[in-house]
Amino acid sequence: MSLQMISLRKLARRAIQGSNDETDVIYRLLYEMVHDLDGSLDFAVRQTERAFSTQWSNLPSGQALLSDTWFRDNVDMILSREEIQVAPEWFKGKWILDAGCGNGRWAYGFAKLGANIVAVDVNESAVHAAKEALRKFEVEKHFRVSRLEDLGRDLPRREYDLVFCWGVLHHCGNFSKALSSLTELVGRQGMLYLYLYGRKSLNYEQDMLLFKKRILFNTLPDDDSRYEFLLREAHNNVSKVHNLHDLYAPLINRRFQFDYIRELLKTKGFGDVTRTIEDTELFVRAIKSGSEEFYRIWALPKKGPPYWFHRYR
Repeated sequence: MSLQMISLRKLARRAIQGSNDETDVIYRLLYEMVHDLDGSLDFAVRQTERAFSTQWSNLPSGQALLSDTWFRDNVDMILSREEIQVAPEWFKGKWILDAGCGNGRWAYGFAKLGANIVAVDVNESAVHAAKEALRKFEVEKHFRVSRLEDLGRDLPRREYDLVFCWGVLHHCGNFSKALSSLTELVGRQGMLYLYLYGRKSLNYEQDMLLFKKRILFNTLPDDDSRYEFLLREAHNNVSKVHNLHDLYAPLINRRFQFDYIRELLKTKGFGDVTRTIEDTELFVRAIKSGSEEFYRIWALPKKGPPYWFHRYR
């Protein structure tokens, strides 16, 4: 019996537990398959990639994007003082990989701080938008179209001072392979920074309800119907439509416990793994070595709430 068949049987047993309703069992099975079987459901991978291609092509504006004047003006300090908690001077001249760059909102902030950028996304439309967003900056910048799982093959070999991946890994078809690709590109004294969906933000029952809405969204007949769905969920606030698309459009949306991520990163050579922002979502900074010098010279103290994203809640 294949390992995939054994996994499917385990998932089926988990799906059946706690429910006698056939429809709910089917939803639970689909949920477990989409979220937990790395790389085994090609249709979910393709659908998730198409969802983000649609998002960056058709919904390029919204909260916490470069169309948002407040965010654009403050993104460099958001990165330095809140997210990564590193002095702004550290970034100048550093090489940063923005893995899953979208339309360039974070790469824009790094360029403002004087860093050199390699921006990568699976969608060509996103990479083109990121290139336009960074056009005015006098830093070295390179752009690639690639899945995170394939970075080792698609990128020129380089050790990065910072590998930055904000809100992307939990959507990848093969999480383990994508994470390995990122960690292998971090320099010997470099950093990895991840934003991941946290398990504590939604319990399984809430996540299941969200998954059912996600299925409904993806069975709507056309783009106009899907936009109207998002607009209703946003209570007619157009600026929130882009962000809600992240919740409802991609089928792959994993959630993680911090302890799991910390132990996983330690096995990959990161001795210092910490949460920079205390939240139910995961904001994780990991340093390979030399953390004593880092804390003595460059590290900033933790900032307490309110955080920048509370502005949008």
